Amino acid sequence: MMKMDELVLIAGAQETRMTLHKQLEEVLGDFVEVKSYSLEEQIPFIDNQIVVLSSALLEDEVVRHIGKNCRKIIANRMVNYHNIDRLLMLPEGTQALYITDFPQTTMDSIDSLKQLGIDHIELHPYYPGIKDYFRTEIAIKPRTALILPDMVKEVIHIGPRLIDFTTILFILETIGLSERIGKTVSENFTRTLLGLSKRIAEAYNLNTKSLNMLLDGIHDNGGILEINYEGKISVFNEQLEKILNIPRDRAFGENIRNVFHNTELVNFIFNSSKREKRSFVFSNAEVTVHRFHFHSAKSIVALFKKTHDIIKRERTTSREFIRKGYVAKYTFDDIIGTSPILQSTIHTAKKLAKSDLTILIEGESGTGKELFASAIHNESMRCNGPFLAVNFSALSEDLVESELFGYEGGSFTGARAEGKAGLFEQANGGTIFLDEIGDVSLKLQARLLRILQEKEIMRVGGSKIIPVDVRVIAATNKDLLRMIELGTFREDLYYRLKILFIHLPELRNRKQDIHKLIYHFIKQSNNPSVQIQPEVVHRLVQYEWYGNIRELKNTIDYMITVCEDNRIDTNSLPDHNFFQKERKSLSPLPISYQVEDYTLHINEEEMKTILQVIFNIIQSGEPAGRKKISEETQNHGPYLTEQQIRQRLDILQNKGYIIKSKGRGGTKLTDKGIKYLEG
Repeated sequence: MMKMDELVLIAGAQETRMTLHKQLEEVLGDFVEVKSYSLEEQIPFIDNQIVVLSSALLEDEVVRHIGKNCRKIIANRMVNYHNIDRLLMLPEGTQALYITDFPQTTMDSIDSLKQLGIDHIELHPYYPGIKDYFRTEIAIKPRTALILPDMVKEVIHIGPRLIDFTTILFILETIGLSERIGKTVSENFTRTLLGLSKRIAEAYNLNTKSLNMLLDGIHDNGGILEINYEGKISVFNEQLEKILNIPRDRAFGENIRNVFHNTELVNFIFNSSKREKRSFVFSNAEVTVHRFHFHSAKSIVALFKKTHDIIKRERTTSREFIRKGYVAKYTFDDIIGTSPILQSTIHTAKKLAKSDLTILIEGESGTGKELFASAIHNESMRCNGPFLAVNFSALSEDLVESELFGYEGGSFTGARAEGKAGLFEQANGGTIFLDEIGDVSLKLQARLLRILQEKEIMRVGGSKIIPVDVRVIAATNKDLLRMIELGTFREDLYYRLKILFIHLPELRNRKQDIHKLIYHFIKQSNNPSVQIQPEVVHRLVQYEWYGNIRELKNTIDYMITVCEDNRIDTNSLPDHNFFQKERKSLSPLPISYQVEDYTLHINEEEMKTILQVIFNIIQSGEPAGRKKISEETQNHGPYLTEQQIRQRLDILQNKGYIIKSKGRGGTKLTDKGIKYLEG
C-alpha cells in the first residue's frame, strides 16, 4: 500500500535538491515527511511511495531506482522569483549569458524570464557542448556548480528553479491534503507573489504592464485579480483577460462594478463570509474563483481557474478520436482462452503495459497481434490518448512515408494545399501500432530509427522538426534476426524496437482454448442460434491451425454459411484444400546465393553505394575494412552495421566486384567492380 505520509524528491544536482526540499518542507513539512536525493548522491530503491522528479530528463536515469508501485509526478518548474530583483538591477541593454546543463532548459528559462518582463537585458544561451555563443563578461546561473566560460567576470546566482504552483496543488491532491491545506497554500503563495511584484515595481519604478507581465509569468495557471476595499482594480493579468474576455487596458484603475457585469461575482468577491470558493460560467466555460481578503493591506485577491472547459475539451477530443477511429477496440478481457501459455502471455503483457517503453510483438499470422497491442494501450497510462495502427504490408513505400510523417502543402503531385499531419503527429500523447514491421524498406527503417531515438519527425517536403510523444508497439510474423543476416533489416532498429518483447503462442500450442473460441465465434456470427455437433468440435481440435485464430474464425464462418437446418455437422467441414499448410522455413542454401538473387532485384543501388564507399576509402590511402566501411555509410545513405556490411561484401565478392583480403589489407575493387561503379 502506498505511503501517504511520506514524499520522495529526486533532483539532478544536490543544490537543486536542497532548494526544492526546502520549498516542499515549507508547504508540507507539518503533514508529511519529505525525503530527497540527487543523482550526485546515492539513491536507494524506492517503492510504494509518491516520487516527485525535478525534471522529465531524469526519468531514464532513475528508472532502476523506482518500483512499479510508486506514483511518479514530474514537476513543472518556474524561475526562482525570490531573486528576480537581482536581474532588475542590471542596466538597460546589458548582454548576459544564461547558463544551465541542457539546451532546452536554457531556452525555456530565457523564455520564462522574458515572460516575467525581464526584457531590459539581452540574454544569450550557454550550455555544455555549445560551439557558437555570445562573448560577454556577465553570466546568470541557477546553480553554483555550472561551468563558466573563461571570459566571464561577473556571475549572478539566481538559484535553482522552483516547483510551480500547479505542481504543488497536484501534489496536495495526490496526498489527499488539498481540502485541508489547499486554501492556506494558495493564500500564502498569492500573498508572496503580490508582495514581491509590488516591491519590485516600487523599487525599480516598473509600470503596470511590467507588473502584470511579472504576475503572468510567475503564475500562468489562471487569472489573478486584485482590488482595494473601494473596488479599484490594481492587478488584472493576461490569463484573466482571456477568461473574462475583458480588455486589460479597460480594467486597470477602474472600479470593478463598472467593469464586471456579473453582479453575483462582484458580490462574492466583496463578501467576507467563510465561503471562499465558488464556480461561475463565462463564455460557456466553468471557472472556479478563489477569494482572499488581506485586511492588513486592505485589498482583496481573486484567483480564476478554468474547470469545465478542460473537461469539455477532453470529451471533445475523445469524440474526435472515436469519429476518426483512433481508439483501441479491445481490452485483455476480449482475449479468449484459459490455457496456461496464453494466461502467462497476458500476465506479461499487462506488466509491460505499465511501462512507456517500445514493445515488439512477435507471432505468426492470425495469433492476435493487433488485439494484444490494443489491449496494452487500454491498460497503459496513455489509455485516454489516441491509438493508431498502420499495416506496412498493405501500403506502398511512398504512401507509407506520407501517411506516417505527413507532408507540407504542394510537396508532391496530388498533395493537399494545406498539407497533412502524419500518423505520428496524430498519435501524439497516445500509441502507434506498427504492424508487419518486417515489410518496411531500409529507407523507412532509417527514419523510424530516428523517431525512436530523437522523439521527433519531419514532414515530407518540410524543414521543421516536430517533437512527438508517442509510444510505439511494433509487430511482425517474420524472423527479423534472419533478415538482419540477409541485410534486409537494420540491427540497430531491431534492438530499438525490442526493448520489451512478447511472443504470442500459436493456436496449435494452446488447443485447449479452441473449444471456447468456437462457441465465441458462433455467438458473434450472424446466426448465433446455429448448433454445432460434438464430433465437429473434436475434428476441429485435431487440426494444426497454421493460420491460427484467424483461420479458425474463417472456418466457423464457412461452416455456418454452408450448413443445413441450422446444424453444423461433419458434412459442413471444408475439404483439406481449405486449410492452410505448414509454412516452410527459410531455405538453408548458402547466404551468398540467396542474397545475391534478392539484391539484384531489390537493392542494387545500395550495392553501388558500398562500392563507392570502398573506392573513396582506398583513394584516401586507408584500408577498407568492415568497420571503416560501416562508419562511412552514414554519409552516403542508411547506416549499415558491420554485420550487414559483411553480408554485402560476400555478395559483391561472389559477383566478382571486390576481393576481400585477410588481415589488415582491407577490401579491394576488381576491374569488374570499377567498371560496374562507373557504369
